Amino acid sequence: MSFDILEAMIIASLSGGGILKKYFEEENFSVSRKSVSYDLVTSADRESQEKIISILTGRFPHIPIIGEEGSKEIPHYREAFYVDPLDGTLNFVHKFPFFAVSLGYWKDDEPIAGVVYNPLTKDLFYAQRGDGAFLNGERIRVSATTSVEGSLLVVGFPYQEEGLLKTVEDIKSTMKVTDLRVLGSASLELSYTALGIIDGYWEYALSPWDLAGGVVIAQEAGAVVSAPDGGKFDLFKGDILAATPGIYRELVKAING
Repeated sequence: MSFDILEAMIIASLSGGGILKKYFEEENFSVSRKSVSYDLVTSADRESQEKIISILTGRFPHIPIIGEEGSKEIPHYREAFYVDPLDGTLNFVHKFPFFAVSLGYWKDDEPIAGVVYNPLTKDLFYAQRGDGAFLNGERIRVSATTSVEGSLLVVGFPYQEEGLLKTVEDIKSTMKVTDLRVLGSASLELSYTALGIIDGYWEYALSPWDLAGGVVIAQEAGAVVSAPDGGKFDLFKGDILAATPGIYRELVKAING
């Protein structure tokens, strides 16, 4: 992969993040509902996505872009950029400072490059396949935790009832051995797994743009990424488990126990 692609993704994420920061501080954004009352979109999402797309298409007009805002059916291209201009919209609206711009570049069903940027903390996570994962220029690695007991695990709640019911069952199983957190931004949860702060994270029924950027960051930092049942991860199905290798098998067993 040309480094120019990662460079353009970083530039685009910083630009989109700057728009989010402005709206977050000025509080002059509009909010509307999508599927359910807590599935929101704001004018900040839309403006951020427009800016990101303009930068990526300006550099790589031949590569399709799949963005969260405006996408209903998700085409399966041989290669594409996946854009989440504001991952953690509910957090953003409620002034919880845990949200990010998330960009992923995939080719032939493989993650090639990912960028996740929190504009409030200025944490810039990025990775490209085979070159490691980084936070603000410093190499990062997953934790050395070897037991689920006492580890820091994070789970997400899906909008669909089927996935929600499964998540509740998972929580009953895993809370026998440790506590759980729900943070509300898949891309940052994957990035903090890569950083070694979160030991394991899983969620069901996410969209490709939720995961496309964070997956390669987690993998390049040494995380095991799969479906929660231990099967192969599928970007278009959107069920994910990412964990440090020391607890991966035990966590799969706990979740499915």
